Amino acid sequence: MAQWSLRRLITTGIKSPIDGNTVYSIAPRLKSFSDWFLQVMVSGNLETIFPAATREYAPFVEELWKDAAFQATYSRRHELEMLPRIATYFLERAVEISRADYEPSDMDILYAEGITSSNGLSFVEFSFPKLDRENSLDSDYQHDPSQRYQLIRLHPSSLGENCKFVEMFEDVDMVLFCVSLTDYDEFFEDSHGVRTNKMLASKQLFESIVTHPTFDSKNFVLMLNKFDLLEEKIEQVSLTKCEWFHDFHPVIGHNNKGGTSLAQHAFHYIALQFKRLFKSLSDRKLYVSQVTGLEPDSVDEALRYSRDILKWDEDERYFSFTNPELSSTDIEASSSS
Repeated sequence: MAQWSLRRLITTGIKSPIDGNTVYSIAPRLKSFSDWFLQVMVSGNLETIFPAATREYAPFVEELWKDAAFQATYSRRHELEMLPRIATYFLERAVEISRADYEPSDMDILYAEGITSSNGLSFVEFSFPKLDRENSLDSDYQHDPSQRYQLIRLHPSSLGENCKFVEMFEDVDMVLFCVSLTDYDEFFEDSHGVRTNKMLASKQLFESIVTHPTFDSKNFVLMLNKFDLLEEKIEQVSLTKCEWFHDFHPVIGHNNKGGTSLAQHAFHYIALQFKRLFKSLSDRKLYVSQVTGLEPDSVDEALRYSRDILKWDEDERYFSFTNPELSSTDIEASSSS
């Protein structure tokens, strides 16, 4: 478990010949608190103590987070399989969040979504803002009521075996399949207690969804998320940690200033792997979008791209009806130019 991994990191290291301490050693007062906190987590009684005592213990959490030993441990977070990489956001604001008058911001909610186990069905209706002649947003941020969309979010754990739950979505126009780019070396235990690579689990789910009769001939957009975290992680953990990516060996010169970065190579490689898989399963084209889920502009751009694909599809059907000789390739090329 993550808390035991964290404890191992705190208590290991090169000991000082004078006092036996290591770079991961913390003061006795903080160690006493951290040991108690880990015991509470392991016992499963965390919810009975928090949030009632959050304000009492928040200063300890803040002090522990700022401690040099803790920071030295956190710098090796890529070695911890179950540590949320967005923990920094909340740890740096422990005291603020514990206040009685605290109200979560939109960004707080977005970050919290990344560490909660929401496995239900949710949806939101939205429209895109109108653009003025200079291709910028109107001052009053007006929306076009005639162009409304409904985004339905379905957690993979809700699908169950054989993806029977998706049959209720036969009227959807497009499937947005989201994959975290940092999942390639991360694992989880499935319902049978089997340790499974997250990227391979996404691959398996992708195959099930693509081949499901409900989505036959539907457009698919692969949303590759967390590129910002991939840039950090790929420098420390090779993409070949995932057996599906065993032949990823990009050649990057020493003087690669302004060239393609290792993270960009990895992104394109992962996209290509999914494209090849999609082609083999459906003989159709898979659209791919890079997105950073915690950046509204990035999400907006990805949704606009998806909307454009729908428009290309509508144009293709129209022109194919009026001019059967016009190919889908012609439509896509003209739309993206």
